[in-house]
This record gives sequence, C-alpha cells and structure tokens, in this order.
Amino acid sequence: MSRAWVLFRKYAFAIVPAIGLFELALHWKQTRSVPTEAEWQAARAEVERIAQPADLVIFAPQWVEPRAREYFGPELASVQRIARPDETRFPRAIEVSIRGAHRTEIDKWKRVTRQQVGPFEVTISQNPDARVVVDDLVDHVRPDAMAVSVVDGSRESPCPWTRGAVLTGGLGYGPTVPAEHFACADGSVVAVTVISDPTYQPRRCIYAPPVGGNSVLRLRFASVAFGTTLHGHHAIAAEADHANGAPVDVAFRSAGETLGDFVRRDGTGWTPFETMTSEQAGTKGELVVDIRAARGDRRQYCFEADTR
Repeated sequence: MSRAWVLFRKYAFAIVPAIGLFELALHWKQTRSVPTEAEWQAARAEVERIAQPADLVIFAPQWVEPRAREYFGPELASVQRIARPDETRFPRAIEVSIRGAHRTEIDKWKRVTRQQVGPFEVTISQNPDARVVVDDLVDHVRPDAMAVSVVDGSRESPCPWTRGAVLTGGLGYGPTVPAEHFACADGSVVAVTVISDPTYQPRRCIYAPPVGGNSVLRLRFASVAFGTTLHGHHAIAAEADHANGAPVDVAFRSAGETLGDFVRRDGTGWTPFETMTSEQAGTKGELVVDIRAARGDRRQYCFEADTR
C-alpha cells in the first residue's frame, strides 16, 4: 500500500468536507456575480444614452449575449449588430462586459472611455481602421431592387417574389427562410436570413443555394452604388459545411465585365473576399451575381457583400 493512499485514508475525514466547503464557496461567488434584472436595465439605459446609430454594441463574455439580447431588445442588440459580417464597418464599439471579460474582435481598438454600471463595465472604443460602406447588397433583397432567375443554357426562368409561409425544418434543413422571398420553380429560394457559420456565429446574409449541374442561380441587383472595392464574406451553413460537398463559385459582373470570381470550399469558415472596383467608383449600375456548383445537395450557401 502506497504512502499517499495511507495518508489519504488517514485524513479523508478532513479532506472531503474541505472540498465540499470549497464548492459551496464557488457556488456562492457565481450566484452573487449574476447581474439582477435591475442591473441589466441600468446598463441598458446607459448604452441607450450614449449609443449612436453607426456604433457596434457588443457583449462580453460571448456566452452572455442571449441574455443581453433579452434585456437590450432589437433596438440596441439589433440583428445588424449581433449578426454582423465583421467589425470593419463600425467606427466605434460600445462593449458591455462582466467579470473582466473583453471581446478579442476589438482588442486592437483604442479605448476612449470606461465606466462601471453596477457589475457591468461599459467601454467605448474607437476603430482605427473603420471603412465606410457605400452600398450593402443585403439591403437590396426586395422585388423593386433585384431580380432572381435560374439560367440553364440559353433559357432563363424567373423566380418571382413570394409572400407565403416561413420555411423551416429540423436538423439538416438549413437556415430558416422568411415568409417574403424569391421562389424558383425547382424549389430554390433566395432571401435574407441569419445562418450559423462554421464557428456557430450568427451571420446576416443572402441565402442563395446553388441549383447544381449546368444551371446557374442568377441575382440581378438593379442599381448598386459603387465604391473602390467590393467586399464580402460567404459560408455554407454550419451543419452542411463538413459534408465534403461541391465547391460553390460566385462571380460578380457589371456592364458585361467580370469584377471578381470567388470559390467557397467546405471547412473554410466565414470566408472573406474582396476585389477592386476603381473604374466603377462613384457610379451606379446593375450588378449581376452568378452562383453555381457541380452538385446542389447540401449546398446551403449564404453570402453578403458591400461596396466601399
């Protein structure tokens, strides 16, 4: 019998209660550090007082975000902020944090002010590299601003705008499609939704799964204001991103000229893309987006793009 075991048996009567007291102390500390409803409301009031429309409102640690959305509501914890494509478009961030946590996304931003509101630390940070968005394609997804069709050889079949039921299902179905969407004869749909990207972050984007085969899903944005760059991200919804599916190709064209052609392969996350549009800068015009894949199964593709 080892000496360690002999010592444990000898002092077990003291060790076991000590462990219990330690766990009780941890439980007391955790429950005492949970913000009350009144403290949440006070933090909300302060953020409401200082927030500007262009600000990012972000919460730390990240696991507190669902609770924060409940108290801050859609005005402050809006889908545009929570399901943002990235942080580059925000000139400032208001971070609401507890327990000394901070979000890594804004680690390099300059902290301007910091104040304590009950258990919360409310910090305003300045983005040193903010980029102004000229136009956002997500905002164009409506029948008066874009058209959708399926192109098969020389035949182009329009996908009409539909006001019906919300489309959703169980695991494997893909993201929820809102009641208003473009609906194609083959069952394809195009709509603005929120997906869970491969890291399970919410992302607001244009859901446009490719048809497969020789067919092309074509999106025509009628009047886009161009800047010097076309900037975006794309992904396959998390539950299908490891299906070893066909790569998705997305090509952007304007006035017959290809602006950029990008490929999204499985397992590459919320993938950024960017191309120069200097020749189109300062103008408005049609932007055509062609989406295709060799196979359409499990290609729950979603993208966002803006001009800058």
